[in-house]
Amino acid sequence: MGLIIGEFIGTYLMLTLGFGISEIINYFLYPKLQTRYITGFYWGLSIYFASLVTGLIFGTSNYNPIFSAVQAINGQISFWIMLLEMIAQVAAAWLAAQTTWTVWERWLYTLPVNLNFYATVPSNVNHHWRNFLWEAGGTAVIAINSQVLGLFKFNSFINITISSLVVACCITVVCPITGAAFNPTRDLVPRAFFSKKFNPALSQWRYALIPTFGPITGAAVIIIIKKIILAI
Repeated sequence: MGLIIGEFIGTYLMLTLGFGISEIINYFLYPKLQTRYITGFYWGLSIYFASLVTGLIFGTSNYNPIFSAVQAINGQISFWIMLLEMIAQVAAAWLAAQTTWTVWERWLYTLPVNLNFYATVPSNVNHHWRNFLWEAGGTAVIAINSQVLGLFKFNSFINITISSLVVACCITVVCPITGAAFNPTRDLVPRAFFSKKFNPALSQWRYALIPTFGPITGAAVIIIIKKIILAI
């Protein structure tokens, strides 16, 4: 039960902090846009803080259905726990989007309606394969990092620090191209909230296939390669 609670709290903290900091930065920078370095920095901090809280207390910091699935495939958790973690992540993501709206509502009204406050938005929505490959590649790097760290006997603090730095670097590189989701729940649930709260026509649901299947593909390729290597 601790893993489920940890996934809910961690996902909620990560997204609430990330969305909230984004609102603050966009409010004060408007009409200028935030840079890739700012984006990578505050999302990295959000992930790091959430991971420290739940990683050290509950022993979990996936916040991503893909990595819950990877742990289940590797035998680290049961598939029943995996399913419950996914449900917790989805519920927490919706609550985080609702919290962001509730806290920052009056500031949001002073800015143009912007999908980027909730979901990922690519620089060019029509570059399907480019966006797909960047999302898959970024997720693959994160997956490789998690698999490599598993080979060493680092303590939780070092693992969390290294993983957060890797994710922050991936976000910094990829966010100007795809918005850097690497996580279907991080994109789909806030996108659904945005669609409900604002205008479905502005939600770019067609693009949502990229931050869903890109990360799944990237992680799947790494798992397949790992199993082939272990079988040799």
